[in-house]
Amino acid sequence: MMTESFGKLIERKLKAAFLATFIVAMAWVCWNINTDEEIIYHLGTHFYSMTLTYFFYIGFFVLIYGLFASFIVEFFQREWFERADWLYVLILGVCGSAIGLVFPFKSFIIAGILIAVLYGIFDKWLQKRWLQDKGSKALFIAPFLAFVLLGGFFQFTSPSLPSVTAEDAVEFATTDKGTKIDDFPNKAGTWEGKVDGYEVERTTAVEQLEENLYLVTFTESWQNSMENGTWMTSYQVDRGSMTLYDEKGDMPPYDMIETPK
Repeated sequence: MMTESFGKLIERKLKAAFLATFIVAMAWVCWNINTDEEIIYHLGTHFYSMTLTYFFYIGFFVLIYGLFASFIVEFFQREWFERADWLYVLILGVCGSAIGLVFPFKSFIIAGILIAVLYGIFDKWLQKRWLQDKGSKALFIAPFLAFVLLGGFFQFTSPSLPSVTAEDAVEFATTDKGTKIDDFPNKAGTWEGKVDGYEVERTTAVEQLEENLYLVTFTESWQNSMENGTWMTSYQVDRGSMTLYDEKGDMPPYDMIETPK
């Protein structure tokens, strides 16, 4: 019977860890995409990025804890139940559930068991392939192929982002607090009132420049018996960003305090 060197043993277990972790990471992300109602757009990008994120995080625990556990269980298998590979896999599954001691959540425990069981199956399958002097390239090509195809499928079936509306542009432009446009209406329209003895008019206006691009303008006029003036600032707003477009006039002579929207 062929004797496996320590180097080959390490290589086999690292390969098994990679396969189990990568497959479970893909399955977990597929589950999230189909059950999380907040994941709607850019599904392909989400699938690729989150699969790799889960793979690296899960892989860290598998390398630290999983490999150590598999070495111990395999040592006992060689001593007491050498031919019972099913028992090796079963014991690893129990070891995988131990993640519940750190993260006491049902989903984590199930994932821990699943990864450990898959790890055990791949570990023993790779060992048998080595004993039979056969390769295992197909086992590594299949997950990569599934990764590419699933990401392409999710991207193809992902709905398009809805068009940005004028209301969306105004809402985005007025979302931040602690700015000089805090006191302007957060919808297109005009507010009139008195501030420190001045008659004040604040107007929020919006104009569409092109598809998904708007010009949002904030104009403030003030007057009393002694003076009057106007100040204006405008921003180009698209999906998720805004850029200062123009600003002119003098800032009001009074403190810009919070006023009704």
